[in-house]
Amino acid sequence: MSFFNIYVERENMEFYQPILCSFCGKYGRYEAYMEYHVLRFFCIPLFIVKKKFFAVSTCCNNVYLIKNREKGFMIKRKQGHNVFLLEKDLELLTENDCHGTEAAL
Repeated sequence: MSFFNIYVERENMEFYQPILCSFCGKYGRYEAYMEYHVLRFFCIPLFIVKKKFFAVSTCCNNVYLIKNREKGFMIKRKQGHNVFLLEKDLELLTENDCHGTEAAL
């Protein structure tokens, strides 16, 4: 029996940035969330490690890593109205094929 466990948890953040997607060319928005690991002793959370911030485009559901951690923490502190994510702040993690859906119609 293990007394210490590590769980991955996800927290949605209040951030909505309208975009013209450079990947699919449609209008959408970025929605942000944070994933982190929680070290627990039995059911008691001790501390949080490995915070990572992500953005998802609503037009094609691509997932981006927010490389600029300072902007991620600003979004977390509910200062998202002061944050504008640029392409240099993002790294594409999962690419969804949104071009094939229009060709099938």
